[in-house]
Parts: sequence; structure tokens; C-alpha cells
Amino acid sequence: MRDFALRPPAGLSRRSLRVGATVLVALALAGCNASSTREASSGSQNLRIADAAISSGSPAVGLQILDGILATNPGNTDALLRQGKAHLMLGNATGAETSYRRALAIDSHLTEARAGLGKVIMASNPAEAEKMFTDVLAVEPKNTAVMNNLGVARDLQGHHAEAQEAYHQALLIAPDLASARQNLGLSLAVSGKADEGVSVLGPLAGNNRNDRRVRDNYAVALTLTGHTSEAGQVLREEMNPSDVNSALNGYRALYAPAGP
Repeated sequence: MRDFALRPPAGLSRRSLRVGATVLVALALAGCNASSTREASSGSQNLRIADAAISSGSPAVGLQILDGILATNPGNTDALLRQGKAHLMLGNATGAETSYRRALAIDSHLTEARAGLGKVIMASNPAEAEKMFTDVLAVEPKNTAVMNNLGVARDLQGHHAEAQEAYHQALLIAPDLASARQNLGLSLAVSGKADEGVSVLGPLAGNNRNDRRVRDNYAVALTLTGHTSEAGQVLREEMNPSDVNSALNGYRALYAPAGP
């Protein structure tokens, strides 16, 4: 029986360590299989174990298992997709991009890889991300998460009307999709429709008082309508006065109309 000695990265939680210990036992048992049929079964089993580690909040443990699978089978797209997801959970955008691009190089029709890659590159290359999302929606026309991300990619390019169309489509399918509604409100606010943005974001900010992001976006919309005192009140719940003033000045400067 093969011995396994996985070493969790520094900072791994005790819960992750417990998951890792369970994984070690499962891997050791899987290592006892000798026949080729059992080896194939073991590969599938290891993917399930990696899934369990990732879903339980231990992506670092899952990555170690997936690295072992890919070392012997580098063309395993199932493992590459999981590897990309684990990298994303750990904040490793470069690793996630590499995993998703490797998967697409093997099978260009993998919609999960396209959706994942689009999320990774959205900030640095929103135009390519938009193409990734539209390709996914051609196959999965009711994927509201991808519609929402498509809107963000368009907003990042300054294509606000098209972005708002994507958010509206997502909300037609899933009216309770708060992320799409929040993005719609901010998109309206920064595209010259600040009053509409306030109308959309106000109820969200009131119903999600612990969501810092929606409250910040609401403050942006209020600032753009000229209601800076109300925006300051929203921000003062989480910031000191000097930070509030800095934020308000930043909002005004960031979205000020371009000069001649």
C-alpha cells in the first residue's frame, strides 16, 4: 500500500485538516487497488474526494488531489475544471485561468470552462470575457449567472445599455436574483440615470443592511443624484467621517462628466 504524506499549506483551518485526514485515508485505500479497472475506478473516486474537499471549504486539499490526478492524466478535463474552481476559491486568478484554458484547448465546447475563464479575465479583458459568456448563453440561454456576468463585462467596457439589457433578461427569468438587480442599479446610476439607480438600489440597501457592497453602490447612486448628505449617512454606518469625505470625493471624481 502506498504511503501518502500531504502537507496542508500554512494557514489551513482545523476543519480543513480534518477533511485532509479523511482524504488521506480514502486515498490510501484507493492506492491498494491493483487492476487497471480498479485504477480507473480509483481515478473517479479521487475526483469525488476532491469534490468533497472543495465543497466543504477546503480547496487547498482538493488541489493536492487534483494535481496528483493531472500528473498521470494531464488531459483529464474533469480534473482541470475542478482545479480552476479550487484556484478561484483560493483567489489564484492566474492558476484558474491556466486550468480553464488548458481544458478549452482539449475540448473547446466546455461551457463550464468558458464561464469560469470569463469570470477570471473579466477585469483585465472584458471584451474576451463577453465573448466567453455569449458563447455559453448560446448553449445555455437561461443561465442567469452567466447573463449577470455578461452585463458586468459590458459595463466594464462602457456598454451600459447592452449591460442593462443582460441584467433585465436575467431578472425576467429570476426576479429574486439580487446580484443582477444590484448591478442593474449601479449601471443605471453611472450611465446618466442616477435617479433610476437610486430607485433600484434603495430597497436592496434597506433589505440587506449587512451587505457592504450594495450599500456602497447605493451611496454612489445617491452621490450622482446630488444627494451627498444622504450618501454620507449611508457610509457613516461603516466609515469614520474622514473616510466618508474621501469616498464621496472619489465617487464624484470617478463619475464626473468628461471635459471638452
